[in-house]
Amino acid sequence: MALLLILGSSPMIEGIPAFFAAGQYGLGLLIIMALVFAAATIATYIVLSVDSAKGLDQFRFGQFEQYGEIVSGMLIAVVGAVFWFWPVT
Repeated sequence: MALLLILGSSPMIEGIPAFFAAGQYGLGLLIIMALVFAAATIATYIVLSVDSAKGLDQFRFGQFEQYGEIVSGMLIAVVGAVFWFWPVT
């Protein structure tokens, strides 16, 4: 559900016709629509981030908590090396 909310709240192709349709009613309505869209997007990200952080507090990752930065750095380096030697065209 959280993934659906994140993907659904991002700028999407379905929203463009609504903004074009509202354009005929003036700049004021476009500004209101943009502000409502921005507020809804930001609120969704904040709520989901806070809930995710609360959920992750319930788990203990043992050694990974101590060496998590090293593991993530190595993963980034491996992905970088793979794409360096095997470029995507």
